[in-house]
Amino acid sequence: MSPDSHLREALDRGLRTLAHAGTPVGDIGEQERDRLIRLVALLGKWNKVYNLTAVRDARQMVDRHLLDSLVMTRWLPDAQAGDPAVYDVMDVGTGAGLPVLPLALVRPDLRFLSVESNGKKTRFQQQAVLELGLTNVTVLQERIENVNDRARLVLSRAFTAPVDFLRIAQALCVPEGKVAVMLGRAERLPDSLQPHYELRELVEVAVPGTDSARHVALCQRQYG
Repeated sequence: MSPDSHLREALDRGLRTLAHAGTPVGDIGEQERDRLIRLVALLGKWNKVYNLTAVRDARQMVDRHLLDSLVMTRWLPDAQAGDPAVYDVMDVGTGAGLPVLPLALVRPDLRFLSVESNGKKTRFQQQAVLELGLTNVTVLQERIENVNDRARLVLSRAFTAPVDFLRIAQALCVPEGKVAVMLGRAERLPDSLQPHYELRELVEVAVPGTDSARHVALCQRQYG
């Protein structure tokens, strides 16, 4: 059995676990799964030269990068026709394209914006977009303070402290849109949210193959 076969088995097993827990990943097709494994292979290749992630083992990348990203499918918006100037999803401080690239691979019906200031990481993302044939991702090399784009869902995997991320996301999220904060522990969320937000849910999520605590706080952006 080839190494890629072992990775594909691990991905399939993890997706079954996520689907059983209620994450909407059960309909991810064969082509999308193959492209997710190609993303891991490409990340591993670039990582040898550019040190994009501390995770070196491809098998661990399946759990800690692919599956950890795909848990966010639960909070992705429905596809809808709207203002073409507004993205469906904006990922802030994406690093090597996580979670934005795995999410874009499995939701081709949505438009994604990836914001990252590090040149070598955005170059990797642009190469991944090219090699994987992704037409629904825009990669922007820019400091978040200089970004004028907006989205219906703004998320971040590990950009900054939750209170700072909520402050930054306020200008990036359309009114009545959502901001998803990926937390290691629920208690890291501020006791009192900023006045422009309403907490809609705080959910503990289990990522197959990892033991680390993970919570997602979904906050709705209010008018004003």
